[in-house]
Formats: sequence, structure tokens, C-alpha cells
Amino acid sequence: MTDLESVRKFEYRPCRVPTGFDVDFVAGEETFHGLCRDVSDAGIRVKLDGAVAVGDSGKLVLHHPTGVLKLDAQVAYIDHGHVGFEFISETDWERTTINEFMTAIAKHAAASMVVRFP
Repeated sequence: MTDLESVRKFEYRPCRVPTGFDVDFVAGEETFHGLCRDVSDAGIRVKLDGAVAVGDSGKLVLHHPTGVLKLDAQVAYIDHGHVGFEFISETDWERTTINEFMTAIAKHAAASMVVRFP
């Protein structure tokens, strides 16, 4: 392998927001429960209680304190026990809804990190 072959191709990745809230992934007849580790407009990284495979698709249910969002998603990668889901949005309305939900999550995360002194 040459030095150039070992260099990873640059791909734009949306900003990820670290967080922690409950997530369900419904694939066929199975429902997996998990905890969201971080999220972006394009996808989410989750620690699941069951085994899934790259390419599996289904309904992802995000249970955040700001609200609940159900959307289609596909397993993009599995890394050290974490599952990366890519959101599948086919319409402008779906993309807008996802963006608004992620903005609410980011604001909630920023507000919870504020240090208040008496």
C-alpha cells in the first residue's frame, strides 16, 4: 500500500451534537432500544441493546425532552458497539422537520451546559 492509498478521502460531515436520550429502532418485527450518543442533521450515533447489520433499515424513534420524532433510517456503520444511523428523508418537509428537531436538540444541549452562580 502506498502512502496515498492510506489517506482517507475527505467527506463533509455535519456538526455532531453530543447528547443522551432514549432511541428505539424498529426493523421488521423487532424493536431495539438504545441511548443516543450524538446527533447531526444527517444521522445519529446510538448504543443499542441488540444486534443489527450495516444496511438494515427501519423506523427510528427519537425520545428527546423537546419532543418525539419518528423517521426512516438505515444503519450506516457499526463501530465499537455504537451504531451509526443515516436519516432517510425523501421530501423537503421531512428534511425541514429533521433540521428543526436537531436545532431544538442543540439548543437544549447548550442550555443544559450553562453554569449558573447564585
